Amino acid sequence: MKNLPTKNSTRSNVLNIVYFILFVGFIPTTLHSQNYRNIEAYMDDFSKNELYVKKSLMDYSVSIVESQLYSRTKTTSERILEKLEKINTIIKNNNKGFEGNTSLRDGFIKMNLKTIDCLKNGSLILNDYDYQSNLSLTEIGENFNQKETDLIAYYQELKKYETTKRAFTSYYKMNFKSNYGKNILEYNAYQNILFYKMNVIDEKLSSVILSKDKKGFSNCMNMIALMHQEIMQKTNQYKSFYKDTSLNNANIEYSIFMASQKEKLNSLFNDYVNEYNSLQTLKNMSTPETTETIAAYNDSVRQYNTKKNLFYAVFDENQSIKDKLYGNWLIINSTFLKNNGKFYTIYEQYAFDD
Repeated sequence: MKNLPTKNSTRSNVLNIVYFILFVGFIPTTLHSQNYRNIEAYMDDFSKNELYVKKSLMDYSVSIVESQLYSRTKTTSERILEKLEKINTIIKNNNKGFEGNTSLRDGFIKMNLKTIDCLKNGSLILNDYDYQSNLSLTEIGENFNQKETDLIAYYQELKKYETTKRAFTSYYKMNFKSNYGKNILEYNAYQNILFYKMNVIDEKLSSVILSKDKKGFSNCMNMIALMHQEIMQKTNQYKSFYKDTSLNNANIEYSIFMASQKEKLNSLFNDYVNEYNSLQTLKNMSTPETTETIAAYNDSVRQYNTKKNLFYAVFDENQSIKDKLYGNWLIINSTFLKNNGKFYTIYEQYAFDD
C-alpha cells in the first residue's frame, strides 16, 4: 500500500521553537542586585535587559526559521522553562524594587509564571499534528478551543504587565514609551494558530485516508470547510492591522487551497474505497475457484488498482503543491517578523523624565 506523505518533521520542530520563543519575547535575562541612586538608574537596568532580550529573541526566531535548523521540541521547552524559573528566582532574591516599590518586579514575576504554566500544560504547543490526528474530531475541536482560550489569557497577562509598567513609570513622573499599535507577537500568534488548526485537520484527513474511512474523510472535509470559513472571517478582520499583509494573505492562500481539496479528492476517494471494499468481499467469499470466479477476482483487482492510482495521482500532486505552500508560509512568517518585529533598543526611547 502506498504511504501518505507527512509534513517535514524539521519544519514542525522549527515552528514549535519559534512559538516558544515568541511567547517568551517579553522576558528579561537579569536584573542587577543593587541600591539605585534614582529611578532613572533603576529603569535603565530594567529596560535594557528587557529590550535587549526582546530583540535578541526575535532575531533568533527569524534566524532558525531561515536556516531550518533541527532541534528537539522537548529539549527546547525544557531549556526555556529552566531559564524562566531561574529568572524568577534571581528577581525574587535580588531585586528589591525602587524605594521599596516592587510593583514592577511583582508584575514581571506574575507574567513569567503565566508563561511557565502555559509551557508546562502544553497550551502553547502548536506542532503536535501526530498526537492530535489520533484524537476524535470532537476532541480536536475541544483542544482548539482550550489553546485559543489559553492564548488569549496569556496575552491578557502581558497587557496587564504593560499596564503595571505604565503605572510604575507614571508614579515616578516618567513618560512610558508605548507602542499604541498592534502587538506584533500577539498578532503573529493569532495568525499562527489559524495555520496550526488547518494543519491539524489536514493531518487527521491523512490518517483517515490511510484507514480508508469514508465517513471520517467526509467529516474531515466538512471541518476543513468550517475552518476555511473561520480563517476567511478572521483574516478579513486582521487585514487592517498592519500595512504588511503578507502573512494574512499567506493564510488566506493556504486556506483556500486546503478547502479546494474536497472537490478534487472526494469522488476519487469514494470510488477507490468502494473498489477496495468490493475486492475484500470477493476475497472473503467461500466459493469454489472456477474460471469465472478467478476472472471476476482479477477484474476486481484491476478495477481497484485503477481507482487507487487515479486517487493517488491527484492526491500526490495535491500534496506537492501543499508542501510548497507550507514552506512558503514559513518563509513569509520569517520575513514578516524580520520586517515588523522591531523593538526600541535604547533607554531614552523606553521612558524619559517629564
